[in-house]
Amino acid sequence: MTFYGADVAALRDLATTFDAGAEELDGSRTGIRGKLGSVPWHGPGAERYRADWQHQLEPALTRTSASLREAARRLRANAADQERTSSADGGGTSSGSPRPGPSTTPPTGPAQGPAQGATPSRPGFTFSLEGENAQDDAVRNPDGSIRTPATITNTTSGSFDASHDPGTGTTTVGAGGGLSSALAVKGATLEFGASGAAEITRTTHSEDGFTTYAGSQKGSLTVSGGAEIKEVGASVAYGNGYEMAFETTVPDAVAGDPTFDPRGISPTDPRSIPVGGSVTLDSKNFKSSDFAGSFEIFAYEESIGTSEGMSKAVERLDENHVRVTTGPTSSLDRSGAVGLDLDVIKAMVGTTGSHETGAMQTAVLDVSTPEGSAAYARYLAGGELPSQDGPGVSESALVSRWSGTSGSSADLTLFGHEMSKEHVASVGDSVAVTRPDGSVSWSGQVAFDDDSRRMEYERAMDANGVEDPSASRLTVSIDLDKNTAGIINNGYLDAAGGRAEAGQTLQITLDGHDERALADQAFGKLMTGFNGATEVVDMNDPLASIVMDGDFGQDPTRKPYDSVVGGLLGQTTDNSVVLDHLARISDDGKLPGTVRVVG
Repeated sequence: MTFYGADVAALRDLATTFDAGAEELDGSRTGIRGKLGSVPWHGPGAERYRADWQHQLEPALTRTSASLREAARRLRANAADQERTSSADGGGTSSGSPRPGPSTTPPTGPAQGPAQGATPSRPGFTFSLEGENAQDDAVRNPDGSIRTPATITNTTSGSFDASHDPGTGTTTVGAGGGLSSALAVKGATLEFGASGAAEITRTTHSEDGFTTYAGSQKGSLTVSGGAEIKEVGASVAYGNGYEMAFETTVPDAVAGDPTFDPRGISPTDPRSIPVGGSVTLDSKNFKSSDFAGSFEIFAYEESIGTSEGMSKAVERLDENHVRVTTGPTSSLDRSGAVGLDLDVIKAMVGTTGSHETGAMQTAVLDVSTPEGSAAYARYLAGGELPSQDGPGVSESALVSRWSGTSGSSADLTLFGHEMSKEHVASVGDSVAVTRPDGSVSWSGQVAFDDDSRRMEYERAMDANGVEDPSASRLTVSIDLDKNTAGIINNGYLDAAGGRAEAGQTLQITLDGHDERALADQAFGKLMTGFNGATEVVDMNDPLASIVMDGDFGQDPTRKPYDSVVGGLLGQTTDNSVVLDHLARISDDGKLPGTVRVVG
């Protein structure tokens, strides 16, 4: 029988955190009670607030601290039961000993989750507090007479949650809180507020023969404000935050060794990393801004988030060699929507997009040599790596990464019921590797139309900027439905072989020579020679916008062939249009490269 348990040390650490939280709540409760009784505050508003504190807020805090202490007691009891179970099974694990993984059985392969009959993980403990103080006030004239009645509402909130999942070895502790005020005066409303949140996560899991020990912490602070006067309104929010993550990965065989302690691994000493293991550190600061506006029945929303950070990774290749990768990272997330906002119906349509970039320097260092050790020391001191190969240094390169997505969204709120739909137009990533001699290679993939059409590509250019067509590869995969399968079966693409059916996939594989031939076919269907000049037969032809750049006096065959191929295969979200273009330009039902139907 396989037993599944929990990390005893983590349970006791969590219990200590709960007790500390209870003590902090008790101290805050006592301090608030004392100040509330000593502050010279009189009037109906003060009496209402003191009554709310006495009968609602203070008892809630008292119950919360008691619940935290009870949760701590249960966690310690669970830890003691776990130790007794482990000892009875021969494990003999103590609360302070190193743990090879999230269970009492050392990991020997990919994590499969709890076995049948195992105790399911519990969500942990969560509580929240919220208080509201609303009072009627007035805007008065100089003589003291009431000019305009007003309502002021102050709201405070707080939350704390903690959980431990024995199945995944993940412990999460988070807290948040905020305050806001609203002033309503004669049909106008003014609001402002601030909120903050923090979270710490630790996890241990095994997958694909490797065990990963990871931890992260993040925090954020957001301020907001808004105003609404009759049928015109606007609101804005700005946020700042940070996130740091640390990850150590080692082979399962190493993690299963009872003498192994992951806390002994440090990126400052590459020999402390087991062979085949790695250490990764990521940090970033992020900012966000949100804006919403309305005028009568029209509404507009926009959200922008950016981040700047640094990524560092050290991988132990063998006894003497480590691969080091380091460099800055950045990201941008943006969304916007417009629509109608009525009393009972709100309909918004918009676009979404995001991308991440990174420029990483990488090199393999031989730390058994003085030169390699010195290069590693310089990396630790200043974060820089050699840009050229030499003694103790090899495989140096600049690696530029990009990933992104774009799409559209539609949201409808009808009588309080929300319905939404998102459409992903494209998602992709790309990697460019620049070597010391100036040669560059690219590879990447992109998916269109909710992943129903995919492109994978490779490119290579020598130090002189000359591309080798034979080293280029482009593979396009199109998932067929009834309509697109019919286009295949019309005889245009006989090279696919056989008869296409819905549910199958059309694959077109081209090298650089094939791409040029495909571009020539597209030009040939649109161009004609007259008095020695090359002209477009029909400027209204949809293909004209793909193969022409707008300068019709220029020889269109000088347009880069890869732009034509990209336009044919990627500049639309409709697969039937792509196949129709390919069918029109195919010569006698044939296309360059390898065309086949699979599945």
